[in-house]
Amino acid sequence: MFYEGVAFVEEACSKMTKEEFIEHHKGVFWQDRDEQTREKMLADVYERMFGKPEAKPAKKSKK
Repeated sequence: MFYEGVAFVEEACSKMTKEEFIEHHKGVFWQDRDEQTREKMLADVYERMFGKPEAKPAKKSKK
């Protein structure tokens, strides 16, 4: 997948969790942008490749 001038290899990225993917790449790409922006961009890339993670159901409180 190409995103903002960077090619990501989906097969290699699929072996990482979203958090691992962001940590692995945030110090490498788009150094002209602040870290928070890079993290958001990387999260967007990951979600475009593999979909958004399903929301965990809320825990029911015991009464």
